[in-house]
Amino acid sequence: MISIHDLYNVLSAVIPLYVAMMVAYGSVKWWKIFTPDQCSGINRFVALFAVPLLSFHFIASNNPFTMNFQFLAADSLAKLMVIVVLV
Repeated sequence: MISIHDLYNVLSAVIPLYVAMMVAYGSVKWWKIFTPDQCSGINRFVALFAVPLLSFHFIASNNPFTMNFQFLAADSLAKLMVIVVLV
């Protein structure tokens, strides 16, 4: 059974992400803080620098030999299925 403490842990991890997304959406659509050109620049920065560096940091600090092999197999199978569907 899911306890209140577990629910609190999930919500405390997820709510800041949704708040940030709503503020970002509002800053573009409602408050017109960013222009479409600025949004394009931010998207390019995230795609070229932020996501690759975050991925590298996660991969470099993770020990794959301590991971659950069923999880790795399921993840690999899911990615393979996506590749097959897209190609």
